Amino acid sequence: MTSPTRDTRITHTQRGIKRLEARLQIARYHNNRLVGARLAVFLAAAALALGLWPGNNGLALACALVGLVVFSVLVGRHNRVRRVIARLETLNAIREAHIARAELDWAFIPQPPTFTPDDNHPFEHDLDITGARSLHHLLDTSATLQGSARLRGWLLATSPDANAIGQRHALLDELSPAFCDRLTLEARMSSEGKRLDTRPLSAWITAPATASGGVSGQFVALLAGLCVLTAVLFVLWRLAVLPPVFAISFLVYFGLSLSRATRVIPVLDEGFAVQGILGGLTGVFTTLEQYPAGRKPALGRLIAPFQGAERPSAQLRGLNRIVSAASLRGNFILWGVLNGLMPWDMFTAYQLGQLRRKLAGLMPAWLDVWAELEALAALRLFAYHNPAYTRPAFTEEMTFTAVQIGHPLISHLQRVVNSFTMDTPRVTMLTGSNMSGKSSFLRTMGVNLVLANAGGVVAADSLHTSLYRLFTCIQISDSLAEGYSYFYAEVRRLKALLDALEKPDKLPLFFLIDEIFKGTNNRERLLGSAAYIRALVGKRGTGAISTHDLELAALEGLSNYHFADQVKDGQLTFDYRLRAGVSPTTNALRIMRLAGLPVGDE
Repeated sequence: MTSPTRDTRITHTQRGIKRLEARLQIARYHNNRLVGARLAVFLAAAALALGLWPGNNGLALACALVGLVVFSVLVGRHNRVRRVIARLETLNAIREAHIARAELDWAFIPQPPTFTPDDNHPFEHDLDITGARSLHHLLDTSATLQGSARLRGWLLATSPDANAIGQRHALLDELSPAFCDRLTLEARMSSEGKRLDTRPLSAWITAPATASGGVSGQFVALLAGLCVLTAVLFVLWRLAVLPPVFAISFLVYFGLSLSRATRVIPVLDEGFAVQGILGGLTGVFTTLEQYPAGRKPALGRLIAPFQGAERPSAQLRGLNRIVSAASLRGNFILWGVLNGLMPWDMFTAYQLGQLRRKLAGLMPAWLDVWAELEALAALRLFAYHNPAYTRPAFTEEMTFTAVQIGHPLISHLQRVVNSFTMDTPRVTMLTGSNMSGKSSFLRTMGVNLVLANAGGVVAADSLHTSLYRLFTCIQISDSLAEGYSYFYAEVRRLKALLDALEKPDKLPLFFLIDEIFKGTNNRERLLGSAAYIRALVGKRGTGAISTHDLELAALEGLSNYHFADQVKDGQLTFDYRLRAGVSPTTNALRIMRLAGLPVGDE
């Protein structure tokens, strides 16, 4: 049996989209028929009722009632069809986004949430890990901000954990793409296509006890007792046994209720807001409650909080009952009567507080599992739609051995892959002409190491690597706000890299440096670069440095590779293939000459 390719996976997804479109056409046909049927029933019932009313009131009323029943049935069916249409359209959008990710069609890949980048992060900016058209943008299929943040945290981890990576691998082996899509579909159906943010829910759950409006069980019992006393005294007054002293107990009840009213009403309003957020979790939580994970031990352990005695569905039903009781405030007359007869709002606020305290011990685990599943789903779907990618093998010895490794953010139609081994000596020097591919290759190694450390597959036929910390110095920019020149910013970055290399840590450092000290003159660049490279050699780390200064390639303790170029028909061309040894050519003057600039005597 042949292994699937990216194209076969895309074709399979496209066929699924066509099947969904066929179902959508049928559903839209039924939708249009039901719209017409509803209108016809309404008009017919109204016409019959109005036509018969003057002469036969009973028959007119019967026509109106029959019309109302039929209309209600049609409304129910119409709502179900509309929900089916919404689900099919949402699932179609999810699958179309999968194709866009597989083809790197950025215009049709949903934008990731906006996070504030860390300018001092060891590799976030240099390797395009976050932001638009980044690795995070490509992978992120989450429906919540928290799932997106969890994935981002994995990609930006500065000290990868072998146990965590192994656990993710076990979970990824048990996750099916269909299950991942089901979770995304349920979440997006509940959130109307927007990313859910569960922070307000977490804030509500972790609020102090006073957030219940200061309503305790004793206070509610006191108010209930006053209501009973008022009722008894009222009956005795009506029986002429006692004077109207019930008014006193009622005034006491009313005064105590009023003393808490200003604090209780905001509590009930928060309940309404939280109900909306929890409503968005219902589909996902129910799916996880009912998922049969008997043959998937790792996944079963992960979703165990959803399948225990305290299931989310029961808690959500309880919240719905409480909030429905509080919603009677919308009917001012009924609300006034109920609160006059019993402590309706106080009891509702008390129940809400009790439920909040119960959820405080349950909800954090549910939300944490959901965020974990969304991040895992992103990695699983990335692997599914890139079947040629491979899971890296981690080794004890310090090595980075890649076979046919490429950059996952470059289209497979344009991507050039290379094989590369970095063992000993542990510093590799990359030389080559401008635009020959040195910087891209550095990023290729870095971004694939990020994927490996996150638990994902890498864009290579195989990768054997140690578990490394990663530090890069590739895209340096000056800082006008802080008064830094380009050169000083580069010096600070290289000093931070050296500090990270010399820092005692159980993991070795993998470093990538592009065009070392390019912000200063030739003489000082050569002297400074040579001294810095000597400081790197022999430390507990390995890495690659690109440079135009061919003299640096002669330093001891280095292995040398280069990228070549050639001129054909007056055009400078590159094949972006990595070759052993020092670059035999330079191309700066040729580029200037081809552009029509004077170059002087060579």
